[in-house]
Amino acid sequence: MDIDDLYKSLGLEPPSDDQNHLKPNADEIKSRIDKTLKFDKDRKLIWRNWYAVAASLAFIMLSAAGIYQFFKNNAGVEEMITITVPTGETREVTLPDGSHVWLNAASIFKYPATFGETREVYLEEGEGFFQVKRDTTAPFTVHSSHLDTRVLGTSFRVKAYQELTHEIVTVVSGKVAVSRGAEPLALLEKDQEVVFDKISGNEQETLVEATETVDWKSGNVILKSVRFEDLILAVENAYRVSIHFDRQKFKECENSIRFSTHQSLESVMDLVSEIQPIRYEINGKEVIVSGEGCQ
Repeated sequence: MDIDDLYKSLGLEPPSDDQNHLKPNADEIKSRIDKTLKFDKDRKLIWRNWYAVAASLAFIMLSAAGIYQFFKNNAGVEEMITITVPTGETREVTLPDGSHVWLNAASIFKYPATFGETREVYLEEGEGFFQVKRDTTAPFTVHSSHLDTRVLGTSFRVKAYQELTHEIVTVVSGKVAVSRGAEPLALLEKDQEVVFDKISGNEQETLVEATETVDWKSGNVILKSVRFEDLILAVENAYRVSIHFDRQKFKECENSIRFSTHQSLESVMDLVSEIQPIRYEINGKEVIVSGEGCQ
């Protein structure tokens, strides 16, 4: 390879005869090569720095967009407070508007840390007695698994255990409107109750002594003409036991019972066996119930 070919292989123009009458020496060739290589190196460095700056800007823009979207999506989302009541216990809760809720055993209840134009709470499981502070500008609604109970200011209970085949709303004072989604079901006044059957989708209104239905707040369980599954669940929740029975056999049974949670489990099960012919066996936290049922 001659000197001209060397220049061309490096992307350089060979010097013209007018510019240099002599063949360049080694130092001159090295100087020109160094200048060219340094230019290429600087150019690559500039582009590398530009790519780094562009990537950083893109990252910042994407991060800002993500933060904006997060706050946009969460704007107006209220902080929710969850109350979980174990079996064998009850609990009283004061809501942000000053209303009071008593939760029965084995209940799960959610409500916002602050109320806005409406007052909406969620009884996800269990039973609650509500004493609602009156506010005609902000309706109060209890959402349970199947029903919505709406009031302006009154006292009532909602019973919505998932294990039961029905939900119940009972009015202790004032008026309440009960609906299933957009479908109105009942407008209830004091001592009126609606029982919604989850299986058939039908509702039934009855007259009751409403104050007795919430006496569990004081440790007294009063059940009148209730399904056998209601009676058994009340005993389970009060004594932290699991009671096994044939639901199909006992589904037509209706019973009334009154007991105090200060009584022993054995004494309460004796009462159950007196009002409903059953046999029972207690093994620690397990109770086995047998009998003919009410077919």
